[in-house]
Amino acid sequence: MRSGCHFKTDRGRALAALGLAVALGGCGLLPSTGYRNPANLSVRAAIPHKLALSPYGNSPYTVNGRTYYPLKTAAGYRRRGIASWYGIPFNGQKTSDGETYNMYAMTAASKVLPLPSYALVRNLNNGKSVVVRVNDRGPFYRGRIIDLSYAAAARLGVLATGTAPVIVEGLAPGEKRVTPVRPRGPNVFGPHHVAHRAFFVQVGAFLRQHDADRLLRRLRGKGLQKLHVLHDHAHGHGLYLVRVGPEADRDAAKALLARLSRAGLGRGLIVDP
Repeated sequence: MRSGCHFKTDRGRALAALGLAVALGGCGLLPSTGYRNPANLSVRAAIPHKLALSPYGNSPYTVNGRTYYPLKTAAGYRRRGIASWYGIPFNGQKTSDGETYNMYAMTAASKVLPLPSYALVRNLNNGKSVVVRVNDRGPFYRGRIIDLSYAAAARLGVLATGTAPVIVEGLAPGEKRVTPVRPRGPNVFGPHHVAHRAFFVQVGAFLRQHDADRLLRRLRGKGLQKLHVLHDHAHGHGLYLVRVGPEADRDAAKALLARLSRAGLGRGLIVDP
């Protein structure tokens, strides 16, 4: 069982680049070291089949003063909310049902789905879907309904944003339902498709939205466009990430980084798939 935000980049490099005064753990950033290139992942989606419930992780439990009651079956489960993902710090550790977490397998964590069980996860930003096997508990943040493995997040195009709006549906054994979802926005975060590879420059990470909005106004005043503020969590704090982009390739992102530096906007960090 886990809670909190998960490390997605080298902490020291990210903090130095952003000049943060608190240890925010790089939440929301893309992996920079220790991960396989997501474009080279070749794992297959999980295939639902009949599974015996684990003797671990299926009893009622309490986290942060709230008690959760795991379901006896995944059939009929359907929720809309936010997906996040977790990687290296938990790789090789025990999951809530006693298995060993493999971030390159198509797995996920849920607060209430049975352990183990299967679920179809649909990214509402780009229409991508993937089937995962649920073998862990979490995430324990308001609005978040599933925590994806690194491989599952790569397949769904969630790595660049850290989180994404999704629909999660429980699957019965043998069910292979993959219903297309109409994309709600441009598919710029899909690391498995070279044509959609995108590069962002992160120029700020703040604990207060007011500070992020202030930087956003400053960037607009410098004539910059394609500005984004992403909300995530790190070590119990709400975190607001200010990014510029996407750029089509790393050279364009480096040019943008240099432009920001010349404009006196500090040192940024390139975020890539």
